[in-house]
Amino acid sequence: MVKILKIDAKNPQANLIEEARDCLASSGLVIVPTETVYGIACNPAVPGALEKLIAAKGREGNKPMARLVAHAEQVAAVSINWTAGLQRLAETFWPGPLTIVLKTLEGWEGYRVPNHAVALALAKICKHTLALTSANLSNQPDTQSATEAMAAINADLVLDSGPSATEAIPSSVVKVDGNSIECLREGCIPFKEIVRVFKGELHI
Repeated sequence: MVKILKIDAKNPQANLIEEARDCLASSGLVIVPTETVYGIACNPAVPGALEKLIAAKGREGNKPMARLVAHAEQVAAVSINWTAGLQRLAETFWPGPLTIVLKTLEGWEGYRVPNHAVALALAKICKHTLALTSANLSNQPDTQSATEAMAAINADLVLDSGPSATEAIPSSVVKVDGNSIECLREGCIPFKEIVRVFKGELHI
């Protein structure tokens, strides 16, 4: 049976974050609030955890999954080509609803630094980047509350900090390859604003 932990959205209790970390370390799936929609995470370093998340999500195994990190430095450290444009995106939109897909030694990977204290606390306490996807079945509506998320997808533990955003609009997703940028999903942040920051034409 899924375990529900009521957690403070602005000052998450350390013992609850630790319990979520331990669940992830045991190949568990944890429903996590973000500033956009609720997500579900696993620790991909734990054998079988990523496969469990893919199965729960009901998605194709070859479809990439974003990584949850606590700060841009983690991403810059694994990026093959961390450019000035990427630095501007990170400084302007992180923490926030932007997922950046870039090339690493492991291939193309997407990274997200959410503007939510619970998600950030979990990312900081885990020694490995976490796999994160929206807490819903593939091709089904995004979820804005822990209750909706639990009804939509199977998990081992839920961090319930109350409703997320007033509208279930996911993060914007862009792919950066050197000096070129491509919109993979238009989300909370208009693509034209992202491009202008990337090119150094605008700082919001």
